[in-house]
Amino acid sequence: MNPYLTDIIGSNVRVIKHSDPSMIGMEGKVVDERKNILTLETGNGEKILPKTSGILLINDQRINLDRIRFRPEDKMKKIRRKGWQ
Repeated sequence: MNPYLTDIIGSNVRVIKHSDPSMIGMEGKVVDERKNILTLETGNGEKILPKTSGILLINDQRINLDRIRFRPEDKMKKIRRKGWQ
């Protein structure tokens, strides 16, 4: 699964690096994705994770948050425009 090209809702994620130090180490399941935020279901309820500079770990893959900073429904347009296949 390539998270840059597919839907990440339902995936378990962990924040490895983030511009907000209080977000580092946050773990949870992605329940919603918008252009600039991810909503995670954690053990302490839902938390909002801004898609500012940072790195996530999804299924043992490191994902740069800046590269997924667009609406999930626009992923196909980005793929075609940039030639990702």
